[in-house]
Amino acid sequence: MISLINQIPVTPNLSAEMVKINCLYDSYKSDPSVMFWAQDNDKCVIAMTDGNMIIHNNNADILELLEFVDVLSPACVFSDIDTLKAINRIPDENINVVYRKADVEGFTPCDELKSDELYVLLDVDGLSLPDYPHFAVDYCRRKNLGFAKSFAIKEKCAVITFNSGNNAIINGLASHEKGYGSIAIKGILQKNYGKDFFACCRDSILPFYLKNGFIKLYNAGYWVKNK
Repeated sequence: MISLINQIPVTPNLSAEMVKINCLYDSYKSDPSVMFWAQDNDKCVIAMTDGNMIIHNNNADILELLEFVDVLSPACVFSDIDTLKAINRIPDENINVVYRKADVEGFTPCDELKSDELYVLLDVDGLSLPDYPHFAVDYCRRKNLGFAKSFAIKEKCAVITFNSGNNAIINGLASHEKGYGSIAIKGILQKNYGKDFFACCRDSILPFYLKNGFIKLYNAGYWVKNK
């Protein structure tokens, strides 16, 4: 049975979906508008905020999950590709989930930018950013609670990660000059040293991540209603 939960269960299989859910829980567990569910404790874990749903599937009862998603009718669902197909939410585009250990030591000089400056750098084709007020409130909340990090060089590059425990996931990366994407990756890996580090990217960006020491784990996707 899928039930509301007040504590996120520990699941044996780590995924980008689970990292996203844990990051959301850390920063919004006291916000009643952000909701979390689990099926039979840990067969699947679900989070939803502003109509955006994340599903971590750990051998879920698919029929019940399908009925649950149909009833809630989210505007967007992020999950692994097999789960999305099983619940009839086939995305238009493949998303690659990639991983590496943040094992880069040292410090790369960067600029401490305000949220609006980061937003301008990240607002490029290929990144689906929310409107600025939503971005600023969310980013500042997570950063003030210690669950977000950034690396940026003015006019050159920017990257943001969300963090939970020993895990981190990229939530936006943009480079405005050749070579600065790899500099941004190096800098943010250093800031997250020792963590299990995830990213989600389109097929066109996958070679960049592979070049920077990531391995592909599996295929995922974003299903968007009425797209």
